[in-house]
Amino acid sequence: MVFSDGDEMEELEKEHPCILIVDDEELIRDLIATCLSKFGFSYQTAVNGKDALEKMEQEKIDAVITDIKMPEMDGILLTSEISSAYPGVPVMVMTAYGEEFSAATALSAGAREFITKPFSIPEFILRLKKMIMDSSEEKPLKKVRDKEEEIHDLLKELEETLKDE
Repeated sequence: MVFSDGDEMEELEKEHPCILIVDDEELIRDLIATCLSKFGFSYQTAVNGKDALEKMEQEKIDAVITDIKMPEMDGILLTSEISSAYPGVPVMVMTAYGEEFSAATALSAGAREFITKPFSIPEFILRLKKMIMDSSEEKPLKKVRDKEEEIHDLLKELEETLKDE
């Protein structure tokens, strides 16, 4: 995706990315869902990490917003699972327990963003959009790296074959 002249936000809004909201508190899920829909995002919701992974198997999810403290599977383990199974899907971790859970823990699990509750809506939306745009820009680069690696492996295989002859 190529952007010019600051059209990133407009381009992102045209795409209507689907965001998975993961929080065991219904009020928080509803608040974030309302906010996302007002800014042109579509969304799915999940009550915990286990539920989130099931939704990701069924739906195309472009990004995940998850709480940390939840029953059955917490947000850190969920983030780690998403990073392994869906490496192109960015995750924003949010928590009301800023002291107990550090951004470093979330980021080391694979999160792209960390935000402490309560947060301002403009800051939240700005960080979410930036996370999604950064992720979109990385996808073509990953394809190029994967192709380069594939070519490198083929060349190595060819060299081995030629040595044997």
